[in-house]
Amino acid sequence: MKLANYVYFPKFFSEEECNEIEKEGKKNLKKATVRESYGKALRDTNIAFINEYSSVRDLLEKIVNQMVFAGNEYYECQLKKFEQVQYAEYKKDMFYRWHTDAVNNPEDPLRRDLSASLILNRKHEYTGGSLQVIQPDCISIDNVLTPRDIEDQEQGTLIVFPSSMIHQVTKVTSGIRKSLVIWSSAGGLF
Repeated sequence: MKLANYVYFPKFFSEEECNEIEKEGKKNLKKATVRESYGKALRDTNIAFINEYSSVRDLLEKIVNQMVFAGNEYYECQLKKFEQVQYAEYKKDMFYRWHTDAVNNPEDPLRRDLSASLILNRKHEYTGGSLQVIQPDCISIDNVLTPRDIEDQEQGTLIVFPSSMIHQVTKVTSGIRKSLVIWSSAGGLF
């Protein structure tokens, strides 16, 4: 993989397009809490999956096409497979702690090479809920970790990154953060 960093596409969707996606995503919303082996919650989020034949199919295709472009242009990765798109809402006190989207079990046929997050609402509609990443320059010589907020998290921004990149969504302190998540692979069985 050529680039080990994220790339983002500001104003990829308009406010109206983001609202269309949000409306579709809210249809089957349910709580998703994932616990790590030692009992602490890894994730507390409301999610729904959007059917590829939904009313926002053309918008989902636009995202897929942009991810294919980013894969070719920035990552030397020809994406061939995409998982079902996930809509996520983070209300007050919801979060997703440090994780990667890559599947590390060699016996699991699922493989993820690139992930994407689409910010669906305006940043001033919530506090907290920042998408953060860990990169080599986030770790000091004294092993102090200083996570980096992705610079542009405004409504309509599409952020594409390697699925192996460590990232999190910080706890929302007020309002609701809304986003779309897409996972893709250059191969594997989906």
